[in-house]
Amino acid sequence: MTALYDTIGLNYAQLRKPDARIARQIHEALGDARTILNVGAGSGSYEPEGRDLTAIEPSAKMIAQRPDTGASAIQGSAEALPFADESFDASMAVLTIHHWSDQAKGCAEMRRVTRGPVVFLTFDANHEDF
Repeated sequence: MTALYDTIGLNYAQLRKPDARIARQIHEALGDARTILNVGAGSGSYEPEGRDLTAIEPSAKMIAQRPDTGASAIQGSAEALPFADESFDASMAVLTIHHWSDQAKGCAEMRRVTRGPVVFLTFDANHEDF
């Protein structure tokens, strides 16, 4: 599987650091979920600590940059999540949906595998700021 971030994400973990204000809002939106799926997880920014987290990411280079937090990391895509229905309490997708080949399919897959909240952070590419 060839992924854009295998090329452009070589030092992503050093360059991109979470913003505490955004992290707080994401964590609040996840509520008390214990099992969380992070779709398009990249190097793991904004993943809450102390929870059972599974990351799915198309780029092997991004997976290799993930810190050793105990989270499971699987190479794959949003459009074909390899999990049973309602496998997770919550799911999240942070600054990734604009990379998906089929946004509707990826969103439907997240809803399928999630019992509770589905949390997105994205931006409008037509604007210069978030």
